Amino acid sequence: MKKIICVSLILSSIMLLLPLSLVGKSENSEKILPVTALLGNDAPDKEYGTSFKVCDTATGEVTQIKTEDYIFGVVAAEMPASYEKEALKAQAVAAYTFAAVRKAENSGKSYDITNDHTVDQSYITESEAEKRWGDKAEEYKAKIKNAVKETSGYIVTYKGKPITAVYHAVSGGITEDSKNVWGISAEYLKPVTSEGDKLSSEYKSEASFTADELKTKFKDEAELSGSEKDYFGKAERTKSGTVTSITVCGKEFTGARVRTLLGLRSANFEVKYTDNKFVFTVYGYGHCVGLSQNGANYMAKQGSDFKEILTWYYSGCKVEK
Repeated sequence: MKKIICVSLILSSIMLLLPLSLVGKSENSEKILPVTALLGNDAPDKEYGTSFKVCDTATGEVTQIKTEDYIFGVVAAEMPASYEKEALKAQAVAAYTFAAVRKAENSGKSYDITNDHTVDQSYITESEAEKRWGDKAEEYKAKIKNAVKETSGYIVTYKGKPITAVYHAVSGGITEDSKNVWGISAEYLKPVTSEGDKLSSEYKSEASFTADELKTKFKDEAELSGSEKDYFGKAERTKSGTVTSITVCGKEFTGARVRTLLGLRSANFEVKYTDNKFVFTVYGYGHCVGLSQNGANYMAKQGSDFKEILTWYYSGCKVEK
């Protein structure tokens, strides 16, 4: 029964919230923001329990996991264990905060949160983490467990309420406003500079396509015809760089939609037609809203602690126990 309920509820929530999503898997979370959380829901002012009921979307099974084990599994899945300790601590607090909000929202359901990174956040078991880390397993396991232990009970709040603590891999140098990505404004998810991201090897990527490849990608969206060099019009973009609209053979698309169709790393991109190919130069990795994981690591290297990191990326927030 739990399996059936879990799967049906997940499918229903995905269908309802899909317009808000940034589809396209990365190794970091691509969140679908819950409207109620951003608008100030009634998440209870109380302890969030000693465990989380996690639904595995692949099997539909719900497993009750101790809080510290769950947060360990999220940090292990979502952030490179090689990152600085204070960055890992910031990730642990963000993961716990996000899970606390989801638990409040899913009150009464068979699960508190899923392991689907497009809806919630990824999670792996300790044994899965050890396999991933290989010879570094013992070192990394101790490192993350310490980060989780030292931040136990800490949560990010805005005006006394826990926030939807979204995060991404690398920004384009400035994080993005949630309104520009999901159409929902949150005072704590506003653009901030993240200069360290420009130093990351993940900051810039390229993807190229022939005209025939593009026609296949867009076959259900638009008919590509005419001069190939004129396929793409001028892009409109936010101050953070996210493409809000761009014409493709006269039809208007959002940058998020183009990103999805082409599998780009972010919606912050430029396109040029050269040597009979369309070359996309992409900046950042992820939706670019909230905490930049690479930026957190850079700040930690500069001496910032986890509270300073979190309050930098989540505007006007506090880190409280």
